[in-house]
Amino acid sequence: MKSILSSIFLCCITLGCTLIPEQEQFVSSMGETPLTRSNGDCSDNVLSYDSLRTVSSPSELTPDSISVLNWNIYKGQRREWDADLLQLSQLKDIILLQEAQLNDELQEILQQENLYWNLNSAFMINGMETGVLVASATPPTKSCGLRISEPLIGVPKTILISSYTITGSKENLLVANIHGINISLGIGAYQEQLDSLQNVLKKHDGPIILAGDFNNWSEERTAIMMSLAESLALQALSFDDDDRTTFFGDPVDQILYRGLEPVTHRVHEVTSSDHNPISVTFRLVSVPCG
Repeated sequence: MKSILSSIFLCCITLGCTLIPEQEQFVSSMGETPLTRSNGDCSDNVLSYDSLRTVSSPSELTPDSISVLNWNIYKGQRREWDADLLQLSQLKDIILLQEAQLNDELQEILQQENLYWNLNSAFMINGMETGVLVASATPPTKSCGLRISEPLIGVPKTILISSYTITGSKENLLVANIHGINISLGIGAYQEQLDSLQNVLKKHDGPIILAGDFNNWSEERTAIMMSLAESLALQALSFDDDDRTTFFGDPVDQILYRGLEPVTHRVHEVTSSDHNPISVTFRLVSVPCG
């Protein structure tokens, strides 16, 4: 299935229907406000919502219940993806999407739920920006992005990192959404992508959620991912009945975390994408203020 997708990318590039931005390109919105486009490179100044517009009465995450949805939505190419997303995103604090294509249906859902969101665009196809997206009921304080190109096909994969305040805590929650390098002859580009992510996350001392489609479909790739987790003291969310999507026998959708404790979690079996979404509710276990 992944190889088929790569062939589609190659075809699109040949036909000229794919536009790749020269650098990280953020598309952002706060609730019902108009879209904003900006650069959000993590090596530059981290994007702050305060620099975009004033947030009235900003809310915070609740330490006892931080609910998360992680899903590769396959660019909305299958039937009922929008209905599933609308249902699964209900009452979620943070939603992480990979292969999110900014079509009318997705924008309508985000606006209907009055969510704050950023998309780090990997490319534009048929005029629609596509990449990783983080949406939340609570506005992030800061966001930034990383990008690296697939070695063989030249199409970027992106990462989006956002920071959130937590009620009663001196620590912010850092949330990272990754779409891992997929098509490569070796592991060099994959290592480079995770190294660049590690260099950003290691600067944060508080709780972290790192989730997404890691494309860790080999022992070598999984070892790189677990080395990243070990270096940052992250734990991998485990499943007794594991219905996560596999590629070459390995689950590629992962949720790593620290400073948090999973309360409930579930894999949702769907036909609306080639990936099954994961939902999890955490509680903060770090020491609160006071």
